Amino acid sequence: MDRRFSIGEVSKLHNVSVQTLRHYDKVGLLKPAYINESSKYRYYSVKHFIMLDFIKQCKAMGLTLDEIKELMDHHTSVDAILEVITKQKEMVTKKIEELQQIQKHIEILEDKIQTALNEGIGSVFVKYCPTRYFIKYNNTKRYTEEFEIKLTETLRDLEKEHGVGHKELAFATSYEKFKQDKQLTYDHMMIGYGENKSVVQREQVVLPEGHYLTLNFDDDFKNTSPYYAQLLTYIEAQDLQVGKTFYESYMITRMDLMNNEEKSLGQIQIQLIEKVIT
Repeated sequence: MDRRFSIGEVSKLHNVSVQTLRHYDKVGLLKPAYINESSKYRYYSVKHFIMLDFIKQCKAMGLTLDEIKELMDHHTSVDAILEVITKQKEMVTKKIEELQQIQKHIEILEDKIQTALNEGIGSVFVKYCPTRYFIKYNNTKRYTEEFEIKLTETLRDLEKEHGVGHKELAFATSYEKFKQDKQLTYDHMMIGYGENKSVVQREQVVLPEGHYLTLNFDDDFKNTSPYYAQLLTYIEAQDLQVGKTFYESYMITRMDLMNNEEKSLGQIQIQLIEKVIT
């Protein structure tokens, strides 16, 4: 008679919890060789060691218990197992690529937030920026439900075309118009796409390389006018030559549901015609 091993012995020998072995029994993946009717203790034989090793190998490849059971129930050939392994490798490769994209998105966002904190919040300063690329949209009715719906649709379409990733939301407003009216009116909305050349067929805005007068803010996005006024006062006080357009961009927005408050970490910039640092 083959030696019988208790569920506790099998658990220790294979570094698998008793709860896991019981679950394998419940789903029909690894049935014990014998169950004592009175005590309900489960006992396994040496052949179960081979089966358990196979299950562990399959799990290490990311197969589900249903997929493993399908393999075991049909006494799959080596060729069939190779096919499963190959498909699983392709799926894992795809997941790795997706995780790398997520990691890239996290690193970009982390860098933007850390840079803004290092630069300071609420103070005007000069910042050098490389060339930046944006897709242009005529969605300017901000602070309305219509705007939020259109923005959501835009981001959805971009996600379908180019996947999930960091997309910088920005707005453009006329320097002269704000200077004259002291009212904030957006000319157009923009979404940054880095150097993804597959979207260049869309109408685009290119922010040229150069020095930009910059102000970081952390506030309700409906309360940005005072920051524009602060920049305007600085420009006039320093007698600076600037470009025609303010650019307001956002790094991250969060919502305090308990207090029903929304805050956004953002940045307002306007290009300096001449590099002037005071």
